[in-house]
Amino acid sequence: MAWSEKMFQKPAGLSICAGCSERVEVHSERRGVIYSPSWPLNYPAGVNCSWHIQGGQGEVITISFRNFDVAEAGRCLGDWLLLTPTKTGDSRLCGSMLPPPFISTRGRVWLYFHSQANSSGQSQGFRLSYIRGHLGQSSCQSDEFLCGNGKCLPRSWKCNGQDECGDASDERSCSPPPTEARPGLCPPGSVPCTEAQSTRCLPPALRCNGARDCPDGTDEHGCPDTTCGKRLRNFYGSFASPDFFRANRSSVAELRCSWWLDTQDPKPIVLQLDLQLGPGDSLHVYDGLLQRAEHLLQVLSHHNNRRPALLESSRGQMSVLYMAQPHSPGHGFNATYQVKGYCFPGERPCGSDQGCYSERQRCDGYWHCPSGRDEEACPTCPTETSERCNNQKRCPDGSDEKNCYNCQPGNFHCGTNLCIFETWRCDGQEDCLDGSDERDCLAAVPRKVITAALIGSLVCSLLLVIALGCALKLHSLRSREYRAFETQMTRMEADFVQREAPPSYGQLIAQGLIPPVEDFPVYNPTQ
Repeated sequence: MAWSEKMFQKPAGLSICAGCSERVEVHSERRGVIYSPSWPLNYPAGVNCSWHIQGGQGEVITISFRNFDVAEAGRCLGDWLLLTPTKTGDSRLCGSMLPPPFISTRGRVWLYFHSQANSSGQSQGFRLSYIRGHLGQSSCQSDEFLCGNGKCLPRSWKCNGQDECGDASDERSCSPPPTEARPGLCPPGSVPCTEAQSTRCLPPALRCNGARDCPDGTDEHGCPDTTCGKRLRNFYGSFASPDFFRANRSSVAELRCSWWLDTQDPKPIVLQLDLQLGPGDSLHVYDGLLQRAEHLLQVLSHHNNRRPALLESSRGQMSVLYMAQPHSPGHGFNATYQVKGYCFPGERPCGSDQGCYSERQRCDGYWHCPSGRDEEACPTCPTETSERCNNQKRCPDGSDEKNCYNCQPGNFHCGTNLCIFETWRCDGQEDCLDGSDERDCLAAVPRKVITAALIGSLVCSLLLVIALGCALKLHSLRSREYRAFETQMTRMEADFVQREAPPSYGQLIAQGLIPPVEDFPVYNPTQ
């Protein structure tokens, strides 16, 4: 089984951690939470993760799934979560149905999670809670309840529709669930007319198309202004492109619309955009009413359709220019704006110009306020600010790592308002969903290329050392030859060199010291 190269070392005492590393992540705590990588976001493709819940001899380990959404394939041969050991062998899970509780009496549980390299990336993954302990207990902790078989379970598991006790004692004496609302008469995706005794269902293309298709006009209620360009002067409002609620454009001409936002207030404007742009369409947002290059805040295209865009002006004026190509398959955009610090009716302020939150966003597990005011005094997960946005999820729902406008020291802030470890910055792998951790790096080179370059440089350095050694050896030999000529002569050698040369044969014959020889040249002193 191939494992991810990224290693995550779990801090001591932390039981809530989605680990996908070369080593099995061991959970020896009595209670804990395990979740898929990138939770609560969709899990990535091509990952392999493993966890080991380690208990004592004779302990029972109970696992209860809180969320489960793994891409489904035939017999779970694509993406899957495997739990072992079980009485009937391995338990491989996939799909979106919440699995039943998993109970192991062997004192240990292994969990393996696998996603294929070509996984769609459209599934959220899973989140589960576990507890271990012995049967036959007579009492439990204050936040737990005692099952009929003497097992202790978290109090939140009681009356949740799951038999975690194993004897169904946790589901006894429970109040009946509320009666479900009567399903609508219209198929999903259609627009129902809400007039009394009306069963008329409209196609979605007739929603907010400017015409009253329902007798009571409910298909046009709550629609944003789709006029092609307008000047807006309210403190807050909404507007949309003319093609946002319509089918594909058939016009042969380019669509070009401008909106000018002038709140008559010095405070900045916060603009939120829901984009459905087509290829070649663009949305230009300017700081101020003049649509000039020096005032351009951002140019948005169909690549920005994945998530809402949030922009802020420097003062109470902003302008938007929308350009769509002929026959564009896109549907433009839908926008809402408000003065920073000003809340819509029904919203509450976060304080200190930090935005607003609605009653629906109150205690939903997400920090919509940077200060976390919308999650204060909530029973789900009271987390201190120092434990938030440090890439270590402590809340079961991961709310302490959502909407991070600032990160704790030692962490890097992603453009998607998530935090990762600073050591993961510019390491050649994109850990942020938008890849912002690998932007503006001095050397964004893959590890294999770096390794090859290092090996090549070492070989070149070795060859250079050998060449320098040969050059120094040659220079030493040459210097030795020169020194042989430059060495001083001894006294005997000097006397020998200065000694007069012996007379020649001609001189000896001329001096009569030897008899003359026939045909011998006559001595000439000038020679």
